[in-house]
Amino acid sequence: MPHWEEHGATYFVCLTLGRPVRVDLASASIAPMVVDALRFYDQKHYDLYDYTVMPDHLHIIIKPLANDDGTERLGYIMRNLKRWMTRRIKELVPGAEVRWQDEDYDHIIRNREDYEEKAKYIFENAWAAGLVSDPLAWPWWGRGSGE
Repeated sequence: MPHWEEHGATYFVCLTLGRPVRVDLASASIAPMVVDALRFYDQKHYDLYDYTVMPDHLHIIIKPLANDDGTERLGYIMRNLKRWMTRRIKELVPGAEVRWQDEDYDHIIRNREDYEEKAKYIFENAWAAGLVSDPLAWPWWGRGSGE
């Protein structure tokens, strides 16, 4: 299904593993690699604002960068991220089955209030899920180069 994309837009995106989930993205062996992947593409294909890595999904706020054709396509960015993370997870956890949901959830950030709402959601996600008693204790939350 095509997603609405807008030149210069900033997006809130959720990438989710397919069911049944067979790997824990937030495990100590996988989460650092997921964060490295997000940071690797930061300022190459997008500006990374906020992110959190959860056991079966990750949330990010990104702004695709301009290129010769206009703007990096969000679908292209997500496919590359998922492909790279899948390959690395299989290297880190031999025999791991990694399957992503076909559709990612994406939302165009409309204004500062919308951004702050989504950034707060990302920051509090692990706490709301009962994984930590304080959002600051979640080691897989952070910010990229975006302002």
